[in-house]
Amino acid sequence: MEIRWLGHACFTITHNGYTLVIDPYNSDYVVGYPKLKGLKADKLLISHDSYGHNYREGVVLSGRPESECPFTITPMEVWHDTVCGIMRGSCLVHLIEADGIRIAHMGDIGAPLTGEQAGKLYNLDAMMVTAGSCTALPSQEVFRLTEELFPRVVIPMHYRDGNRGPRRLEHVEELTKHYAPDMVKYYDTDRITITSDMEPQIAVLRFQGLPPDTQAAPGKKPSVLSRISSKIPFFRQR
Repeated sequence: MEIRWLGHACFTITHNGYTLVIDPYNSDYVVGYPKLKGLKADKLLISHDSYGHNYREGVVLSGRPESECPFTITPMEVWHDTVCGIMRGSCLVHLIEADGIRIAHMGDIGAPLTGEQAGKLYNLDAMMVTAGSCTALPSQEVFRLTEELFPRVVIPMHYRDGNRGPRRLEHVEELTKHYAPDMVKYYDTDRITITSDMEPQIAVLRFQGLPPDTQAAPGKKPSVLSRISSKIPFFRQR
């Protein structure tokens, strides 16, 4: 099973020639990343409806029937904040399984899991999880979550990467510093192939841009109203 990081919380997940896209971002609100256009997928997953995660317009679906999907996908609703959704509502964690490989995209999880949810997510082969954010779990809580669930491979996402991503996000080092240095592996690629016998690791993938046919030409800047609303915490992309 191949996982490719396309920036922020967006990934493609490919197995047996079938591709999922999860959480495509709108680059008008997620600064520094190229705008998605025509990203090809057989199925689209969205963790929650905010600008950094629900840019459906950037994805072109193949139209393949659901019966051809090799994945078993289990969504789990979790809180997007620490106060039972009062501030930001809920979002979805997606458990994705195929041929004995179990991975999960944790969305913008903002609160501890229930015992039942933790049981379903225990001992994953790979977990894509926020590196730390004021709109999701902070880095030290993400570390505790991975220690609880014991995934074989942790793939950080949704962080400030150089000049890419919202400035209020933490840098990936705020998460990786909690682990033993020999556990952290920095890749020179944006892809990783997940197998059942991989060595445990924190896999920091490297953003390498988008395929040429998936980048939109420069368009209009966001309206004055949208630029103002993006600076107000309640309306900010999450």
